[in-house]
Amino acid sequence: MISKEPKILLVYPPNQLMPIETPRPDGSLGPLYLASALEQAGFEVDILDASVGSTKDNLSETFFRTILQPNGLMRIGMSTESLKTFVDLGKYNIVGIHSNFTPQTRMALEVASCVKEVNPNILTVTGGVNARSLAERFLRSGLIDVVALAEGEKTIVDLVRALAAEQSFKNVDGISFMSEGKMTTNPLRTGQIHGVLDELPFPAWHKLPFDKYEQIASPHGVIAKHNLRYAPIMTSRGCPYHCSYCHISIDKTDPATSGNIGNYRIKSVDRVLEEMSILKSLKVKKLYFEDDSLLAKKSRVKEIFEKVLGMGFEIANVNGVNLVHFLHRSQQGKLCIDRDYLELLHSAGFDQIVFPVESASQRILDKYATGKLNHTVLDVAQLVKIATDVGILCPINMMIGFPDETEAEMMQSIELGKKLVNNGAPYCTFFIPIPFPGSSLFELAIRGGYLEQDFDTDLLNWKNAVMKNTIVPPERIVALRDWAWRTVNTEEHVQMRLKQSTASRWSDH
Repeated sequence: MISKEPKILLVYPPNQLMPIETPRPDGSLGPLYLASALEQAGFEVDILDASVGSTKDNLSETFFRTILQPNGLMRIGMSTESLKTFVDLGKYNIVGIHSNFTPQTRMALEVASCVKEVNPNILTVTGGVNARSLAERFLRSGLIDVVALAEGEKTIVDLVRALAAEQSFKNVDGISFMSEGKMTTNPLRTGQIHGVLDELPFPAWHKLPFDKYEQIASPHGVIAKHNLRYAPIMTSRGCPYHCSYCHISIDKTDPATSGNIGNYRIKSVDRVLEEMSILKSLKVKKLYFEDDSLLAKKSRVKEIFEKVLGMGFEIANVNGVNLVHFLHRSQQGKLCIDRDYLELLHSAGFDQIVFPVESASQRILDKYATGKLNHTVLDVAQLVKIATDVGILCPINMMIGFPDETEAEMMQSIELGKKLVNNGAPYCTFFIPIPFPGSSLFELAIRGGYLEQDFDTDLLNWKNAVMKNTIVPPERIVALRDWAWRTVNTEEHVQMRLKQSTASRWSDH
């Protein structure tokens, strides 16, 4: 039975990475919103980023304590014994586990296992895109009691209130759980998802282990200056596009299941400024914008980033960029690259924006990326040249290895990547499309026999060609990806990335 005064712990699990990947803490916004919602409702809540540990842990025993696992991945973070000790000493009776990323499924379940070993009566709850998409797998593990189905600020409060009142959580809307050996789902109720983002609680940034993050200096895998405090911020939710490889693309086609969380919603400029003021008070110097489509409304972006500049922030990077937003229509009605907009972004503090070119094949873009980039309208090479001239570094992301993509189409993308590097892009990263659960590509992969129903979540990583029976064999796709990375990029960049990798950091510590 849960106490009438429940104590809640929200956990970012330890991480598991391939040796070539650049390690970073999590610190994403989801659990911070949940913590704030719980605090507003009067509940006691702590946050633990298990990749770096508690205030009592030394980074040499957590983030730099890298263990090579039998699955070939390197585990980063607190040991299982340390996790169990932390949960036991905290006397928690509800533990929420963050699970947004499929390759980290094993780590989320590991945390749940530790919790249940401490006390099987502790209620384990998980949420995030991956947890929702793999709800039955999580629940049938016997380690997870509840899976939240959508944005959880209201759901988590409803759940804890029910338990505090000694009522069954099985009456809470917007969750899945096991009942008599079967997964039962309570649908979302109307109003359970925030349509007006200004009504959201302010994220509980004050609960992040900033001191540890500053020592690591690796926000979102990008190596930064030490002792420069950074934090995530999000000015909108959702995205107007429908890319099949996006982890919420199924939600786009069936919005009722998750409350239409993919619908594009924005915060007011005043709300964004309030958030930046809070971060300023926490001595944050650098911002990472986690929006899926940050630059969609130019007048709003202009107003926000003029304020960013005035408040003295630096910009770490942005998550969601669509290249069409760098176009504008001239007085003659022709679509042109918007140099003024790029100059505005640079003056606001953007010194780097990753360009998601994705493919040089218009057929691939039209089929898998809803045609959000039209190569006949936007000259990407010219865009890179202008952005570089303005002072913005623009690394390139490319994807090769879609199920029906030919080798000739892949070579087109590799050749375009080389051209863009020659035009000023500092580097080009080649990703292999991964059919993450929750994406339309996942459904296509299962339906088309490209992925087994009992797939191994550990393998769903951008470095692995996990789909089989593709036109170009998976072994060839991996070989092309590795060859492209070394051929397109400079030797200096290749060596730098190797030095930033998990394996390198492991050897250094």
